[in-house]
Amino acid sequence: MSRHVHRIIDGPLPTALLTPAALTAPEHGAIASFIGVVRNHHNGRGVTHLVYDCYRPMAEKLLADLIAEAMRFDADLIAHVHHGIGHMIPGQPSVAIHVATAHRVAAFDACRHLIERIKEDLPVWKQEFYDDGTSLWLKGS
Repeated sequence: MSRHVHRIIDGPLPTALLTPAALTAPEHGAIASFIGVVRNHHNGRGVTHLVYDCYRPMAEKLLADLIAEAMRFDADLIAHVHHGIGHMIPGQPSVAIHVATAHRVAAFDACRHLIERIKEDLPVWKQEFYDDGTSLWLKGS
């Protein structure tokens, strides 16, 4: 089992990345997960699809740095973090975070910390396409 995995994936995340099964270990009594899914609306507008783009080398380095940062919640944590890029439709998973720690509070705190920092700092942009035929580029993941 790899202690830390962080990747930018082309397309929506495959089902295999949506489960934390690979993090099950006897020293970890808690696993917290977050799955981000493409919404069908934003600010009152219908979203038909979106396209994520990123600067991959910087994004993958930042994911590694964020996992190292999250270790403040438990020095022995295991984290798997994936972000999809490319064309996605509502309902498809775009972000998966799984964190295993000895105790639940640390798992929840580390998982929340990772998604908040990803949303804030990951060099990922999305172009949302709306049901009225318009589109808009946004910072975010």
